[in-house]
Amino acid sequence: MGLAMADLEDPPTLLQCCMDYICDNLDDLFFKVRAKDTDSLHLTFRQQDVFFHNELSELFLSRLLEKNKVNDQVLTLLSCSDTFRLRRVRVRNTPVGLDGLRAILYNHKLIELDVSNTNVKRAASVIQLLYESGQDNLQSLNVSGLQPHKQDFSEEPFGNFDGLGAFATINRTLVSRLRNIRCLNVSHTNFDTQDLEMVASELPHLESLDISKTYVSSLTPLLQCKHRLKSLSTYGVSAVQGRDNWDEDEKHSAERVIAELSSLRHLDISTEETFSVSGTFFASQNQLRVNVDNLLSVPGVLPNLTSLDISGRDLSEGTLLAFLESHPQLVFLGVMMGPACFWDFIWDEEYEGFRKDLRVTGEGNEAQILEALRQYSERAVYVQKALYKLFGRTSGMEHPRVDVIKLVVQGMKNHCDAKSLGVQMAASACLYNLTRHDISKRVPSRDLSDVVNLTLKAMEVFPNHQQLQKNALLTLCSDRILQEVKFDRYRAARLVMHCLCTHEDATMHRMAVAIISILAAKISTEQTALLGTQNYLQKLLRIVKEKTEGQQVDITLKFTLSALWNLTDESPSTCTTFVENGGLELFMQILEVFPNESNLHTKVLGLINNIAEVRGLRKVLLREDFMDYVKKLLVCDHIEVSYFAAGIVAHLASEGREHWNLREHSWDQMLNTLLAAVRSWNNPTGEMVAYRSFHPFFPLLECYTTPAVQLWSVWAMQHVCTKNPDRYCPMLIEEGGEERVKHLATNPATAEEVRTLAALVIELLQDSKLPPRQRKLLKPADTPGSPEQEE
Repeated sequence: MGLAMADLEDPPTLLQCCMDYICDNLDDLFFKVRAKDTDSLHLTFRQQDVFFHNELSELFLSRLLEKNKVNDQVLTLLSCSDTFRLRRVRVRNTPVGLDGLRAILYNHKLIELDVSNTNVKRAASVIQLLYESGQDNLQSLNVSGLQPHKQDFSEEPFGNFDGLGAFATINRTLVSRLRNIRCLNVSHTNFDTQDLEMVASELPHLESLDISKTYVSSLTPLLQCKHRLKSLSTYGVSAVQGRDNWDEDEKHSAERVIAELSSLRHLDISTEETFSVSGTFFASQNQLRVNVDNLLSVPGVLPNLTSLDISGRDLSEGTLLAFLESHPQLVFLGVMMGPACFWDFIWDEEYEGFRKDLRVTGEGNEAQILEALRQYSERAVYVQKALYKLFGRTSGMEHPRVDVIKLVVQGMKNHCDAKSLGVQMAASACLYNLTRHDISKRVPSRDLSDVVNLTLKAMEVFPNHQQLQKNALLTLCSDRILQEVKFDRYRAARLVMHCLCTHEDATMHRMAVAIISILAAKISTEQTALLGTQNYLQKLLRIVKEKTEGQQVDITLKFTLSALWNLTDESPSTCTTFVENGGLELFMQILEVFPNESNLHTKVLGLINNIAEVRGLRKVLLREDFMDYVKKLLVCDHIEVSYFAAGIVAHLASEGREHWNLREHSWDQMLNTLLAAVRSWNNPTGEMVAYRSFHPFFPLLECYTTPAVQLWSVWAMQHVCTKNPDRYCPMLIEEGGEERVKHLATNPATAEEVRTLAALVIELLQDSKLPPRQRKLLKPADTPGSPEQEE
């Protein structure tokens, strides 16, 4: 028999498990100590003599980064050179600030540092710290995105702020200390032409430079390193009004300078464009002016080039074709955001001059789109465009594409702020197509976990955007995801509940209540109490009321009843809120309006069972009109309905005869009916109920004066222990139920039929302690049907 892809998912290695355990249990494995010199708190291992060699240290930091657990305090732990050895530190996109960075730099000699998009704020501050800490061996530095806001200027820690350049406060002495740097990324900073002049002259080993989205207005300084520069990226380089504007005299200098950089292996001169979903492009102003036709037409230009990105640039078809023919070593070509990706020799595999070995970014086919997602995961405009094109290609997908999911996830992860609605919209739509229906069963759970976490993040960032919320619900509304995938289920339930209350859309309501009905059964009772607030519960009750008054028995009504049932399970506060908001009267109306709907009756009585478990609420159930329904359903032919009706009577009767204030439905009459009902039941073939714990049953076992109450309680125990022994037998033992049942079975005051059933439960518990092959009474658990199968 073949196995689904999800079953063949590679298990994590022992090393991965250990790393995950350490990362997930920082509070247990480490303690905080106060530094003598700074009075700040540092983390340190509780266990002495722990040592992580270089590879383990960097793996630990990488895993912390993946789990979003890197901050200044965590870096104080890694700063201990007696425990950790770090040479490469990558903490991009984290809240790390100067304190955490200082802790690392003063205790480790690095060859690589990536602090892009952190709270350090200023590239100049990083340079200053590198100088002070003596990082002479540093070879790679990434300070992308470190761009201060105006309010930060007055708090400049390293001298007076006298310009807008990224290195404005740094003198040549500080930069020259970093002479071994080979790779420098200053993209998305205030880096300008003056800074470029300093870098080009003071870093003699510089080979790779990324000045994308900076304010460099002239590339002329690069002529100083034209024989050694191997990689240059100038994507979206722009000039701002009043600062180093491009002028007509300089407009050809860019291609002139680039043409002289003969050692280049990689060149990116792509441009930034604004994209609308309708497909319209608007070229940004003040971008680096390069005449690509002139550049690529220079004889023998860029002879060593293997990678060229000219996305968004205008050029002629003949120029590009001639350049490709003269550069057979080229392995990558970026032609996104322009017509070149549709030219025959670029996308048509049947074309005589088609290069199969050339990776191309564009929109002409799936390969181009996926390559664009690989290359441009940090460019919001490009990612949005690629996802928009990808969506149409995934709409009819029937087979799992984990490779595509990973690319969509990466783009979504890199653009999850409030400015990236377009990316999130397109990505969420693609993820639904890539994981819907049976496809999700063949996608590894680790990848689905990433999908869910990013979907929840999008829901948090854009709570009021209806279409994005709808996309999220479509993705989440999956049995595989809700039942098997690891994610924060309370977080998901809270976000879905908020969505339910915010957006008036029938389809969204159906999906939302379906998701909540499943998640509510998988979170703690403390968490269900938080979800059972008045606003949330009122919304669910309004849906039930609308369906009841309209006499509509549909899947939305069933899911909503299931959600309410699970939210009230062992949650007295939610049960109280339910009663106070007219829930009991509404549920009695359901029983009246839908007399033949046993599925609804089961849910209604199941929830009222939860209320009956709360001693302080039992009195509200002791009313003649309600007991009319209970008595009728107690003798119902459907065992699920009869079972829950019996449970209500058992809990109410456990209070004692003196609390039974009904005349039309006397104490003796209802107990006799209860006893007859339980005696009439045959154990059903499948599991008809699920319980969080057995605690609500234990008080019923003590009702020796009412054997019918005891009989219902023990019957319930034997039912679930028979149908799902792997779950319920250990639960009953762990909660102390085994001793209680033994006492019941051996107590002379116990009725004979109760004692017999209790003895069976004890046998089941003993049998469950044996290896599976030696068990005589228990069989494997039946698989309960999912709420999505309720129709």
